[in-house]
Amino acid sequence: VGFRLANVYDLDAKTFVLKLSKSGGATATGESEKALLLIESGVRIHTTAYAREKSESPSGVTLKVRKHVRTRRLEAVRQVGADRIVQLTFSRGEGEHHLFLELYSQGNVVLCDREMNVLTLLRSHRDDARGFAVMPNHAYPLEHFRPRTAAS
Repeated sequence: VGFRLANVYDLDAKTFVLKLSKSGGATATGESEKALLLIESGVRIHTTAYAREKSESPSGVTLKVRKHVRTRRLEAVRQVGADRIVQLTFSRGEGEHHLFLELYSQGNVVLCDREMNVLTLLRSHRDDARGFAVMPNHAYPLEHFRPRTAAS
């Protein structure tokens, strides 16, 4: 939290790296503090020091995330309810965007605007039994996820 998104890279179809930097937070060498956040859809999210080989051309998801979120400050990281979904919130107010990382089943990476409308996503899906769909230009269905209770 407090880092700005410097860039986004995709390593393969389901793996992304967010390059984050902290302005004004100089290290002992005088450089700004940097972090690499590795996201593997459906599997993991963690920081890494290891630089990986990037794909030659960015995917559509990567281009959309760059367009809407690059240079924005990471304001919050939270778990959505009791589900395996991590929400990264960039900026506040008019320029606020949310990156949802679904860490179950096939996983997903979903970029939403401040009204929680889906701008882009890794894969569309629907759950007819629960009555919702995750698709571009639709609201992200936060109300359909398991709420956090005292026991969870």
